[in-house]
This record gives sequence, C-alpha cells and structure tokens, in this order.
Amino acid sequence: MNNPTTYTSKVETSSPLGGLTIYSLRTGVDNVVAFCGSLLGGGLFASDNILVPEMTASLLDLGTKQRDKFEIASALESVGAKLGFSSGRHRVHFSGKCLKKDIPLVIQLLAEQLIFPAFEEQDLNSTIQRRKAELKQLKEDTRTRAVEAFLLRLYPEKHPNRPKSLSDQQKATNTISVNQLKKFHSDHYGLGSLNICFVGDVDHENFENHTANHFGQWQNSSASIKESTLKAKRLGKGVETSEHIPDKTSADLVTGHGIGIDKEHQDYYPVMMSHFILGGNFSARLMATVRDREGLTYGVQSTTGGVDQGNDGYWYIWGTFGPKDLEKAKESINKQLDLWYKEGVTAEELNSKKSTITGMYQVGLDTTSGLARRILTTVERGKELSFMDEYPKIITAITLDQVNKSIQTYCDPGKRITVVAGTVDESN
Repeated sequence: MNNPTTYTSKVETSSPLGGLTIYSLRTGVDNVVAFCGSLLGGGLFASDNILVPEMTASLLDLGTKQRDKFEIASALESVGAKLGFSSGRHRVHFSGKCLKKDIPLVIQLLAEQLIFPAFEEQDLNSTIQRRKAELKQLKEDTRTRAVEAFLLRLYPEKHPNRPKSLSDQQKATNTISVNQLKKFHSDHYGLGSLNICFVGDVDHENFENHTANHFGQWQNSSASIKESTLKAKRLGKGVETSEHIPDKTSADLVTGHGIGIDKEHQDYYPVMMSHFILGGNFSARLMATVRDREGLTYGVQSTTGGVDQGNDGYWYIWGTFGPKDLEKAKESINKQLDLWYKEGVTAEELNSKKSTITGMYQVGLDTTSGLARRILTTVERGKELSFMDEYPKIITAITLDQVNKSIQTYCDPGKRITVVAGTVDESN
C-alpha cells in the first residue's frame, strides 16, 4: 500500500488566474489523467427557487453556445474521456478521466460547459420531468423520509443543515424557468473559488497553460460562504414522531440529536470514533447485536454528520426493520446505546477501529481518482495539503479517555429525536 506522505510533498500548486488554483500530482500511471474540481454555487445559494442551483448544474453538460449536447458527447466518446457535473450544498463539482494527450480537448470542453451553457428550454423541461419522478420515488423511500423528518425537526429555518423538504422541492419544480437558471449562472458562477486537481501522468505547466487560456476571460464571482450563527434545537426531553407511508414492508428508524460542534473542533474526532465503534461498520456493536445476534435487521448504523463549513453537527442511529420487529428493534438499540453511554468503549475496540479507519483512508489514496478527490476535499476545507499526511496520525493519537469522555459530553440518550417512517404495525 502506498504511503500518503509520498504524495502530498509532490503536489504542484499554482494560480495562473485570480480565483483559480490548480493542483497536480504525478503518479506511476502512464498516459491516464484523473481530474476533479469545484466552485461555489451549490444549493445554499438559492434565492427565489430552491431547485435553481441544482438545475443549473444539471444542464451544464446538455449543450453550450458553441456546440450542442450531441456534439459534446461525441467529442468525449471519440477519445474515451469522461466528464460530469453535480451540485452539492455549497459547491458545484466536476470530475472525469482522459488520456494525457486529450487534456487540451477536455479542458476546452470543461471551460465551455462552465462558462457558456446553452440552457435550452427543452432540456430544462426534460430535466424537470426526471426530477419530478425522482422526488416521487423519494417520497416513498422510508429511509429518506426518516432522515428528512429528523433533520427538519432538529434544525431551524435557514440553518445550512436543514434540508429542503421533498414537498417544497416538488412545488419548486412547477416554477423553474430558463431565465432563472441564466441569472443564477451569471450571478454565482465564475472565478474566485475555482479549484482543479489533476492526478496521474500529469504535466503541470502544460495543464496550467491550457487552463489559463480557456478560463482567462471568465468573470469573477463574489460568491462566498457565510458561517451560520444558527444552531440545532436543544430538547428538554426526547420526542418521537412518525412519517406514515402506506403499503411498506419495512420501516426505517432514525434517532439522535445535535452535538453542537463542527469538524474543526478538538473533540470531533473522538466523537466520530465513538460512533464508529457503536455502529460504523459490519463489525461494530449495533451490527454484531441487532443484526447478527438478534436477526432484527439487514442494516443498522451510527454516524455523525453536518459538521462541515463551521456548522454544528449531529449524530444519529439508523436502522431498517420489519414493522412487527420495530418495538423489539427499539429495545435492542436502546440497550446497546445505554451500555455504550454508561460503560464506554474498550481499548480493544478503539485499537481495532483505528486500524480500520486509517486503512480505509489509505485505500482511498490508491487510485488516481481517489487521490484527486482527497486533494480537492482537503483544500475545500481550507486545510494545508499536509493534512493528508496528518490525518492517519490524528486518528492513531485518539485516546480511550478522549473517546469515553466525548460520549458523556456529546450524547444524551434521554434527549433524542426519534423518527419512524413506513407502515407501522398498529397492533404493537
């Protein structure tokens, strides 16, 4: 397995244009380059319609002012290259792979699609119809509904971690226009927060020149992330609620509460580790008991989330169960949660999960695409690239006392939000 330390010291970095930073890392892969990048313009920048940022990103690869979507697809297919776009909460992301010799073409197509999207009416209509179908399916998905209800109850209006409800998204599909997409693109897309990372058989100076040439005339964007002052709701006691979805053969349960800290807090990694031990993988406590020993579910886990960009995060336990097993499952989860809370974790568990997490991390760096994503994620967090080397050391340095103290500090089983979504057996 490769040592990540040999990577970050070799990453080349440059800013050929204001608001554009390029990262490249040469590896032993011949002729192939993986790349990824991002810029601000995700869902949190929405104003008049909550789906406009997502739809804007969805139409980027459906034609430009220079060539239609079929010409773009043909150009990529003719050289075996891949290029795709997606929209997250804060950023628009893109990624792909190509042969080294085709980098000039791929960078040109990337720039065209980001700077000069066509935003054709028929493409928007087709995308809206597809999104409507997806939203209809999500309304029937018990896990999606349980997580949504949990987060809507946990976070106040306008908090970055509060999701746009599926119902509101469905309503929004009826009022999106091409002009809204064009205005959003004009107002938010541009240089200022653009990062591009190339990994593989790279030639930094050559890639830099092509990138600067094609993005040189792009406008500057004033988009920026504003740290929220809103916090998760604090409950005086636990609450339980349900989301009724008829004719379901299983029900999903989500239970947890806010932790009040973000990923940069000194206690975050002990908190994360405590939940990984409780329910982070197949050998964790919840899977070993609720699933393997008692046979109540195919899946159950405990995790943290919502800790990026300075936001106060949360923890939750999730599981999917047959409606008749739901009460037994609750009792089983509560029993394991109570043991974990009162007695803490063991040194053996901690050492085992340290090895698991550091191993998973290093495996993620064994591909060009994985390396590119890790470099991009690191700089998006505002970290130095040396953090890639430091992360395994941070995990290894976590102590048993830190983990057990974090459980007492950031978990209160009596103040959880519990949501069940599905067709609940009323006889229980």
